[in-house]
Amino acid sequence: MPVHRVDSPEAEAALRAIEARRNASEAEALRVADDAIAGVRARGDAYVREQIARFDRKTVDDVLIAPRSVTIDPELAKALDTAIARVQSFHRQQLASGYTWISEGTEVIHRLRPLRRVGVYVPGGRAVYISTLIMGAVPARLAGVREIVVVTTPAAAERDELHYVCNRLGIGEIYRCGGAAGVAAAALGTESLARVDKIVGPGNPYVTAAKARLVGTVGIDMTAGPTELVVIADETANPDLVAADLAAQQEHGPDSAVICIWVRRTMEVKATVNLIAASIEEAIKIINRIAPEHVSIQTREPQGVAERIENCGAIFCGSSSPVAAGDYIAGPNHVLPTGGSARFFSPLGVYDFVKRANVITISDDALQAIAPYACRIAEFEGLPLHARSLAERSVA
Repeated sequence: MPVHRVDSPEAEAALRAIEARRNASEAEALRVADDAIAGVRARGDAYVREQIARFDRKTVDDVLIAPRSVTIDPELAKALDTAIARVQSFHRQQLASGYTWISEGTEVIHRLRPLRRVGVYVPGGRAVYISTLIMGAVPARLAGVREIVVVTTPAAAERDELHYVCNRLGIGEIYRCGGAAGVAAAALGTESLARVDKIVGPGNPYVTAAKARLVGTVGIDMTAGPTELVVIADETANPDLVAADLAAQQEHGPDSAVICIWVRRTMEVKATVNLIAASIEEAIKIINRIAPEHVSIQTREPQGVAERIENCGAIFCGSSSPVAAGDYIAGPNHVLPTGGSARFFSPLGVYDFVKRANVITISDDALQAIAPYACRIAEFEGLPLHARSLAERSVA
């Protein structure tokens, strides 16, 4: 892989290529998503069964099943239990509470309530991502969500390991359809599946397209794209560990974007782009421009470098903090913003599973005091009936 200086035309072209790929048309994925949404709307479970037969080569009578009692490998069970415990411990501190605001006769209760029903999409193509099930379901449970349904492929739904995690987390429903059809079924509801209030979890481009199309009908966490990693490394970094971290994220698929920025050092590793920066500041500028899903800092004083990074989903400090640990066991969520959306999206958390409302009580005296101001604004905006509604109440 060629190595480019950060300020070179070649580096700029490489970065623009990454940005262009993010913004490339997903016309085919959107077409498939639209067909799936229309099919589920029109025919419900019958359409879903046809899609399962077509793509999964499987005949399914009951698309919706309950987790069964299972026994799995004891070492894997211990690993999953440890991951659940650490993810619970980290996310528990995200629990929020409402508050009451009182001002001269006005009382507003800012109220938080959990979502009632949530769908966790668990990718199940080349592998069964039970780690994603943990990352989606644990914060939902902590938020107080009463009903969680797992949406995944029939092959993944057969795995005892997935049933084990469902039982551990009190999940009672598994909908055995992946892809856009599974997302549409969760969002719209079918004969067997009650619709959910929100869908979380990453998936392939068809899953992402379906989530994007259904925003407004259902809540979503984010529109997730291919995995992204930027490693920033200086002369203290171990090149073998840098290469291992890049390779690990490339393992997610050929569309993964892995970038290595060497600071005051020229090395070449297998990456989408290799860059040379003259300083940490120059490297940070590139990172904030890319706004990647993951950043690995393998430099002197990595925590200080991390403090200056603004746009990123998760930052891993030091060679003993591999990104792969965050995928499974570190504690924070691995459902992270991609495609540059770390500029405005955050990692999945407990806060994604609550809704907020304001309960407003205004005393007679308080209304007398504030209504004239509201009337004046309403008149300016050309809404005389708003002003009348206020004025009639403010007459002594």
